Amino acid sequence: MQPTYNEKRIPVQLRRLMIFDEICCKAKMFPDEMVHLNYYSNIAFGVIYSTLSDKYTAFGSVFEYAHTRAEVVQQGLDKLAHDEYISSAMTVKRQPFTKACRTPLRLLLSWSKYVSNKPSYSLSNDIKYFFPVNDKLKLDYPPHKLYGRLVANADLPLWNNEVSLFSDSVHDLKTQ
Repeated sequence: MQPTYNEKRIPVQLRRLMIFDEICCKAKMFPDEMVHLNYYSNIAFGVIYSTLSDKYTAFGSVFEYAHTRAEVVQQGLDKLAHDEYISSAMTVKRQPFTKACRTPLRLLLSWSKYVSNKPSYSLSNDIKYFFPVNDKLKLDYPPHKLYGRLVANADLPLWNNEVSLFSDSVHDLKTQ
């Protein structure tokens, strides 16, 4: 990843536009495929360039809870060798965050409109993107605090840098 994304001298809006411009150029080289900037951003952020409509669509991820064993099997989490029987889990679901746009600037504006004022959690490089949940759930267990939050990336300035993961549930209700 380019070090200019982390430069504090450059305003956040310009750094975001640099990221969208770079990923759109990369997506145009690999049409009709999901493109990511680096290994750590493949969970949180990707773009597809459609050759049929000549438009870009940005995809993001949301934490989701698999309630039943069938949902766990469908997501492929039952094949883990080191864990026991997984009855439910917290996973990541990818979905489009923008409508199809022709330019990186329009894509950025659409992304900002979708992402603004929504709670997110920033993934660091070593975090696991799912949590097996086999016992009775407690309200302070991390999957409860992650459910429905947007998956952000610590390396990209796409979200505001607010750490609000381990706040009170009353505060979470107010922010939503």
